[in-house]
Amino acid sequence: MLKLGGDQTGSLAVLGSVWHFAVDVYEHYDHDIDLAKRTFVYYWDTPEAIGTHIDFWHKGTSKTNLRKRGIAMLQTYHELAPWRQGRLIGTEIEFLVPIGDHQLRGFIDKLWYRPGQKRIEVIDFKTGSYVPKKLRHNIQFSAYCYATMRPELWENIPGFEDGYERFKGWKRSGWWYHARNNKMFNAGTRDVADYKRLRLAIEQLAGAVEHEVYPLDISGENCGWCPYATSVCGSEVNDPLEGV
Repeated sequence: MLKLGGDQTGSLAVLGSVWHFAVDVYEHYDHDIDLAKRTFVYYWDTPEAIGTHIDFWHKGTSKTNLRKRGIAMLQTYHELAPWRQGRLIGTEIEFLVPIGDHQLRGFIDKLWYRPGQKRIEVIDFKTGSYVPKKLRHNIQFSAYCYATMRPELWENIPGFEDGYERFKGWKRSGWWYHARNNKMFNAGTRDVADYKRLRLAIEQLAGAVEHEVYPLDISGENCGWCPYATSVCGSEVNDPLEGV
């Protein structure tokens, strides 16, 4: 039952946090799926150990059935063939990079590269039930890809401190991994036009906050229906990577 007052954390949100933590262990310990499963079980039973807790249980969920779901999602993740086609750069990568007069902050779930394609790919893990319809203009992926174009992101990634120069000129693209259904959704490639639209969205959002106006949805999903998304939107904005 949902309590009134204060921030509330539901059982599905905690499932996502614990599953992300277990995947992080999996990626950094030689893809040891048994270790990842043990990690998941331990932190699912004691979520306070990673700074979270369950305030309420979503309808139809329980400690037992979500434990089974988490373990099953780890197993299918382990068996998914596309994960063997790239080389890991890092997981849970925090970044703080400039864009115009603002700072952009976030966490990238997984970042890897494909040498044969000269491509950097952002992987975003989703453990909920929502399945996207249009990701080509998704602003989250635009933000992540933009961050990989900045030298500030690479400075604190062990073994890839030279990543800014090393991957200069490589393509940037993203994948939405739906853990519950074990499916990968292609978010497409990002380029300068996308980064200009990102800058425009941030400036518009900042303006809305300044004038105490409730901001519109800027997820980018609606952009898939807009005839101006690829030709006009953001074209008048200065390139945020100019001079980098």
